[in-house]
Amino acid sequence: MPDVPSHNSPALSALNRLNSKFDEQESQINDFMGRQAQGENPDPAMFSKLLEQRSVTRQAMQAQFKLYEKPLKTVMTETK
Repeated sequence: MPDVPSHNSPALSALNRLNSKFDEQESQINDFMGRQAQGENPDPAMFSKLLEQRSVTRQAMQAQFKLYEKPLKTVMTETK
């Protein structure tokens, strides 16, 4: 499937931003676990905060996708 330019749709733009944020959070979680595996004692509260942020970001992505998906379903239903 070809890449759709995100500037054509605010919903796709928002999904793109949220996806980048999710990837950044995933990287921070991996960094935390890596430091812990190396014997460091990173703050467990920070790990909990990262997991919470990732969960909120995932929920926002799901909501944004539903907003994007609904008009597509409407168009497809109306064209039948």
